[in-house]
Amino acid sequence: VSRGPLRMAGGDASLGPAGTDPLAVIQRQLEVYNKRDVEEFMTLFSDDCSLVDLQTGTELARGKESIRERYVKRFQQPVHCTLHSRVAIGRVVVDKELITGLPDGKEANCMAVYQVNLQGLICRV
Repeated sequence: VSRGPLRMAGGDASLGPAGTDPLAVIQRQLEVYNKRDVEEFMTLFSDDCSLVDLQTGTELARGKESIRERYVKRFQQPVHCTLHSRVAIGRVVVDKELITGLPDGKEANCMAVYQVNLQGLICRV
């Protein structure tokens, strides 16, 4: 069940005050990820954010400190995310991404589903 209009990246619809629009928040997250700046990256997450593997239902991390630990390690590698497509419904943004620069030269072709709260913070990935 859809709870709002389907928006493609680049759309001009806004769901809140400046800085809280889910598309803008997730675009900023992508830019900061590619800079590998863990401190700035963590400002985009809510204190109680959770990372969940949607294929298995396994919670990978909960809370900013746990998430920060994962990305401190990740950003030690020359990771880079290339966005292939983005779509949003309400406060949920779905990205099709290619992550390169992983250990042993590996790549990850993935789909990321982000939920952005009303304060403009990522609260679930």
